[in-house]
Amino acid sequence: MRSYFVYVKNRSKSCISFACTLTVYALFCIGSFIWFLIDGQTRNAVMSALFLLFIPLIFLLEKLLSMKFVTPFIALVLFIAAGSILGSCYNLYTTVPCFDAILHTVSGFAFACLGFALLEMFIGEADTSKKFWACLLFGFVFSLAIALLWELFEWCGTKFFGFDMQEDTIIYGFKSYLLSGTHNETFDVDGIVKTVIYLSDGKTVTIDGYLDTGLIDTIGDMAVCFAGAVVYAVAIAIDRFARGVLYRHFVPALVPRAIKEDSEYLPSETLASSQP
Repeated sequence: MRSYFVYVKNRSKSCISFACTLTVYALFCIGSFIWFLIDGQTRNAVMSALFLLFIPLIFLLEKLLSMKFVTPFIALVLFIAAGSILGSCYNLYTTVPCFDAILHTVSGFAFACLGFALLEMFIGEADTSKKFWACLLFGFVFSLAIALLWELFEWCGTKFFGFDMQEDTIIYGFKSYLLSGTHNETFDVDGIVKTVIYLSDGKTVTIDGYLDTGLIDTIGDMAVCFAGAVVYAVAIAIDRFARGVLYRHFVPALVPRAIKEDSEYLPSETLASSQP
């Protein structure tokens, strides 16, 4: 535990931009916690407090993986985390309908960069064409795997715990093999104006249109995550033939690469003490 706190101290000193990014995120979570607590929104206050755990988790992962999360990458990760609070607690998911899609797109890019670095841990830095393309492909697939796991998590929350993590969508038409009674042609339902749901207690719920309970949201989230991973693949591939700027700023650095880059402006004793 002592070595962990020493690492946190030295890591924060060694990269001011990294420390400032974490500080801004911490202030946002703390401010949200106080605001929701005063406003009597207990659930949102607890959520804001729990999201502070991302900060010690980041340091722990760095230390365990012998990796350094570069500042632009960690800014993307914390934007996704803060976005969960903004979307759920501040209701941005409703007031800004595309906000959820933005978060999933950014996560597709960020997790792909992380996947690139994870494979580097096992095969070494991507300093040859063969290693580079292997890491690039693994990062792409890793991002899609995370998207799948997240959507399964949302489905479990809806199915087993009574949450509505898969957002509903109002639609005005659909095609159905079930209603046609055969898979040779579809039964087209188009121009739905109103749906009336009759409940067992005699009450009714009226919807302008028809309610899709999660399918469109799930596929849409995976699609935009895929788009983010495509942006990563294209950008990093092009960047390889440039100067590797995106690689250095968005792909987490293995300790040898981080030390080499830091050595240009940090004293040797600081570098030695900041290693995991």
